[in-house]
Amino acid sequence: MLRKIAGLAIAASAWGLTAEAQDNVFWRSVGNWEISIDPGLSNGCYAVSSWSSGTVLRIGLNPAEDSFYFLIGNEDWASLEDDREYEIKIRFGPQPAWNISARGLRLGDAPGGDVYLHAKSENFDFVEEFMREARMTMFYRQSAVETFVLKGSSRAFQEVRKCQRAVAENGLPGDDDLASRDRVVDPFAE
Repeated sequence: MLRKIAGLAIAASAWGLTAEAQDNVFWRSVGNWEISIDPGLSNGCYAVSSWSSGTVLRIGLNPAEDSFYFLIGNEDWASLEDDREYEIKIRFGPQPAWNISARGLRLGDAPGGDVYLHAKSENFDFVEEFMREARMTMFYRQSAVETFVLKGSSRAFQEVRKCQRAVAENGLPGDDDLASRDRVVDPFAE
C-alpha cells in the first residue's frame, strides 16, 4: 500500500532556503553526514550527505512551520526543471513506498545552476522511517532511480533534533560575535 504525504509539494518562492553554503552555520559532523543551521530557513537545522554517484540529500527542520523538508539532487539530472512538479516515490527498506509530490528548486542565482527535487511535510513518520531503515530507494515513473545506503541516518537526525533544541534555547552559535566576523582587522591600513 502506498502512502501519501499530504501537502508535500511547495513552491520554491515560498521558501527561504539558502543556496550559498557560507550563509549556513556548521554544527558538527556525524559519520558521513554534516549537520548545519540554515539562517534563511528560520534557523532550521539539517543533515546533508552525498554518495559516490554524485547524489546529494539534505533533510532538515523548518521550526517556523513545525515541518521537515528534503532536497535531493544530482548534477547528472540536468533535465530537472525549476518549479516543475515531479511525482516520485520513496521507499525505506521493506516499508511501503511514500507517494511524494516534489518540486524542482533551483539553488544558486547563476543561470544553469543545479535543480534539486524539494518536498516538505508535517508527517514525521517519514523521518522516523528515514532514521530506522538502512536503505532508501527513489522511484520515478515506476523505475528505481537510485538506492541509497543510509548509514548513520538515525544518529544524524538525532543530532539535527539536538541542534534544533540548542538553537531554540540559545540562538545561533556565536551570535554574540557575529558583528566581529565582518570586522576589518586594521581599518587604518593603506
